[in-house]
Amino acid sequence: MIWTKLVFGGFGRRGLEAVVALAVLAVAAAIVAGALMVIEGAKAAMARAEREDRPDIIQVKSRFNRAVFETPRSGYLQPLTLPVYEPLIDPGKLSAAGSTVVARQSLLRNVVSGKSFINVYIFGIEPEKESQVSVFSVGRGRFLRADDDAVAVLDKASVEALGVDRGDSFPVRKADGQDLSLTVVGILDRLELRYPPPRTIAAPVLTPDSSYVTSGVLVTLRTSEEIFGRSTLTDALVIAPAPEDVPSVMDGLREAFRLEPGVFITERYGQFRRKVHDFAQTLALFTIMSAATAALAGSFAANLLHDVYADRRRQYAILLALGFSPMLTAIVGIAIGIAAVGAGTLIGALVAVTCSPSHFAMPSLMADLGAIEPSFDLLIAVVVVGIALTAVALGIAPTAWWLHKRSVVSALSEQGR
Repeated sequence: MIWTKLVFGGFGRRGLEAVVALAVLAVAAAIVAGALMVIEGAKAAMARAEREDRPDIIQVKSRFNRAVFETPRSGYLQPLTLPVYEPLIDPGKLSAAGSTVVARQSLLRNVVSGKSFINVYIFGIEPEKESQVSVFSVGRGRFLRADDDAVAVLDKASVEALGVDRGDSFPVRKADGQDLSLTVVGILDRLELRYPPPRTIAAPVLTPDSSYVTSGVLVTLRTSEEIFGRSTLTDALVIAPAPEDVPSVMDGLREAFRLEPGVFITERYGQFRRKVHDFAQTLALFTIMSAATAALAGSFAANLLHDVYADRRRQYAILLALGFSPMLTAIVGIAIGIAAVGAGTLIGALVAVTCSPSHFAMPSLMADLGAIEPSFDLLIAVVVVGIALTAVALGIAPTAWWLHKRSVVSALSEQGR
């Protein structure tokens, strides 16, 4: 009974300070949690933009030549000049960059269909690597495999234009004037090549009015080399280990192709960084605001708790003099402080989660990264709880140190305690 009266007695004089500390931490928790939720949502938006823009990809392409003569088909096709990329890129020089290389050969061929012909784009690709950067949705059949030979995967528009189906074959004229029969093993519902060549002639399209090629015939790089009659590439994508490595990889590529005026190297990393620069500055502002709020509110609450604990030093000293366990006495004080600040932080976190909008547009001058969706996760909970525990620790530390260093008699003889 004596222990209970000494531990819990006299709280009325300092109860108001404990309530104020609870309210301060509630407001601080709401502000910090809300800001951190915005930061987490913004980071997710930036990660989404990075996945879509892929600033780690460097495009290497050859000169676009409009005077390449395409071998005509006797009886069906008049001699034409067709615009295609020139195969000027040496794969060995790309490999010297030390990054992942997605090699391509973009061909343009006239394919006989019945008594007429159509123009089709043929893409020689490495299936596994190309799937890392482009989007393919197989509707029927299967996609290409690395060990495939004379097989092809077509999109729906090309299938309809050629009048073929899965399992059918169609001829393609090779560079040596002979025909190569390609067997259709898959039909695509969706084809989105990253950095496709410009569409310059009439050919089947999946996206009308697009200035870039949206459909075509996909074959393995080995098959396209047989059709083209050479191993040099028309274009390629170089994937840097990380977006920050793009400048160094660019320097290596420029050095490798410095004597090739017909090879062009472009990157999106610089544009991406400019795009998200002010967006990142806004996130930094939210971070500074959260840190400042946590520091100010935490120190204010710690001072209030310090007053509460300091006012009760006489009670603690009496308990120690009566032989009560120091650990038990300290635990009760700490538990009271944790209960107070815990209630405040819980209220603040609930207010932040309840009142935050489901999505909103982040103010930004250049970046258009879509809607921000604030999210509450484990990290935010740890930060909010950490602020509360730090306030309790700072509030009780002076009293604990005082009782540890000073004698019980000195504590009992203090005036006003």
